[in-house]
Amino acid sequence: MGSSSSPGARRRRVAVIADAVAEMQEKLECSAPGGLAAVTEALTGLGHEPVVVEYAGDPSAWLETLRDGSFDAVFNLCEGLGGQGADELLPAAAVELLGLPMTGARAFTLGLCYRKDLVNAHLRAHGIAVPDWAVACAGEPLVWRHFPAIVKPAAEDASLGIDAESVVHSREALDAALARGHKTWARLLVQRYVEGREINVALVGEDVLPHSEIGFTLPDGLPHIVTYAAKWEAGSVYDRGTVPRLLGPEEGPLAARLARLAQRTWAAVEGVGYARVDVRVDERGRLSVIDVNPNADLTPGAGLARQASAAGWTYRDLVARILDVAFVSQDARGRQRGARRSAVTA
Repeated sequence: MGSSSSPGARRRRVAVIADAVAEMQEKLECSAPGGLAAVTEALTGLGHEPVVVEYAGDPSAWLETLRDGSFDAVFNLCEGLGGQGADELLPAAAVELLGLPMTGARAFTLGLCYRKDLVNAHLRAHGIAVPDWAVACAGEPLVWRHFPAIVKPAAEDASLGIDAESVVHSREALDAALARGHKTWARLLVQRYVEGREINVALVGEDVLPHSEIGFTLPDGLPHIVTYAAKWEAGSVYDRGTVPRLLGPEEGPLAARLARLAQRTWAAVEGVGYARVDVRVDERGRLSVIDVNPNADLTPGAGLARQASAAGWTYRDLVARILDVAFVSQDARGRQRGARRSAVTA
């Protein structure tokens, strides 16, 4: 893998941008080193000069620091602004305006994938299978007849709002789930629940990493889904009952199908950088995309780092590759802009 850690690679000054509110929350909830500390350490180990630039509520000062900091690149770790996930696209848009190479997805992709109903429609328009869905708005009637179904926020990430009662098998249970969800979210996604295997496909640049399947070993009666507790409540029933495992070599044909689907999905949302595509495999072997996660969690213990390790990459290799892809993407965008200018003036 050609990476920024290769001998003679240029030392770069890299702004590592993060949301100060989110970082403080992470420090309060978890004593393990998070993505910001780990990425900064990796960049230092690669010979670069990382400078943490946290958004603390003053857009002008934040942008001025980025503009005047003589940075060669921006490593984007913002999952929102001021703790608001809906604003995840704004830091990316700001960096795009500044014209700096940036890790991860562009603002368009981040905004599209955050809105689950919109990305579903976008993927289906590109011929990619997604389970049927509808949006339930607070105070408005919903026509829905397909059970089982899963209910979750239409615009949210990190499995917020998903628990054992999110999967419903009757209209009565659906109405109860909607009433509960609408206490917090005005728009909820109701989607056909696909019983079967759940597999995470990770992409970094042009590379597809080894696939990771969620091994469901839950008590009887609990739906096989990745809840908020599975991700964030260590020691909970869902944490213990959703252990990832790599696909075995005997599943090569399935792995190849998953890789092709993830690549098609990522291309459909104009993805660059790195991402995770979550896929369900039903009893007949049919594949359905249930989520697209640009800028997947870079915490060392998270899925992307584990899948990179399975590919033979160290965490430092992963960070180096993500930074390299940022420069490749910036060069490609520059060529595209040049081609458009030539076409206009021809």
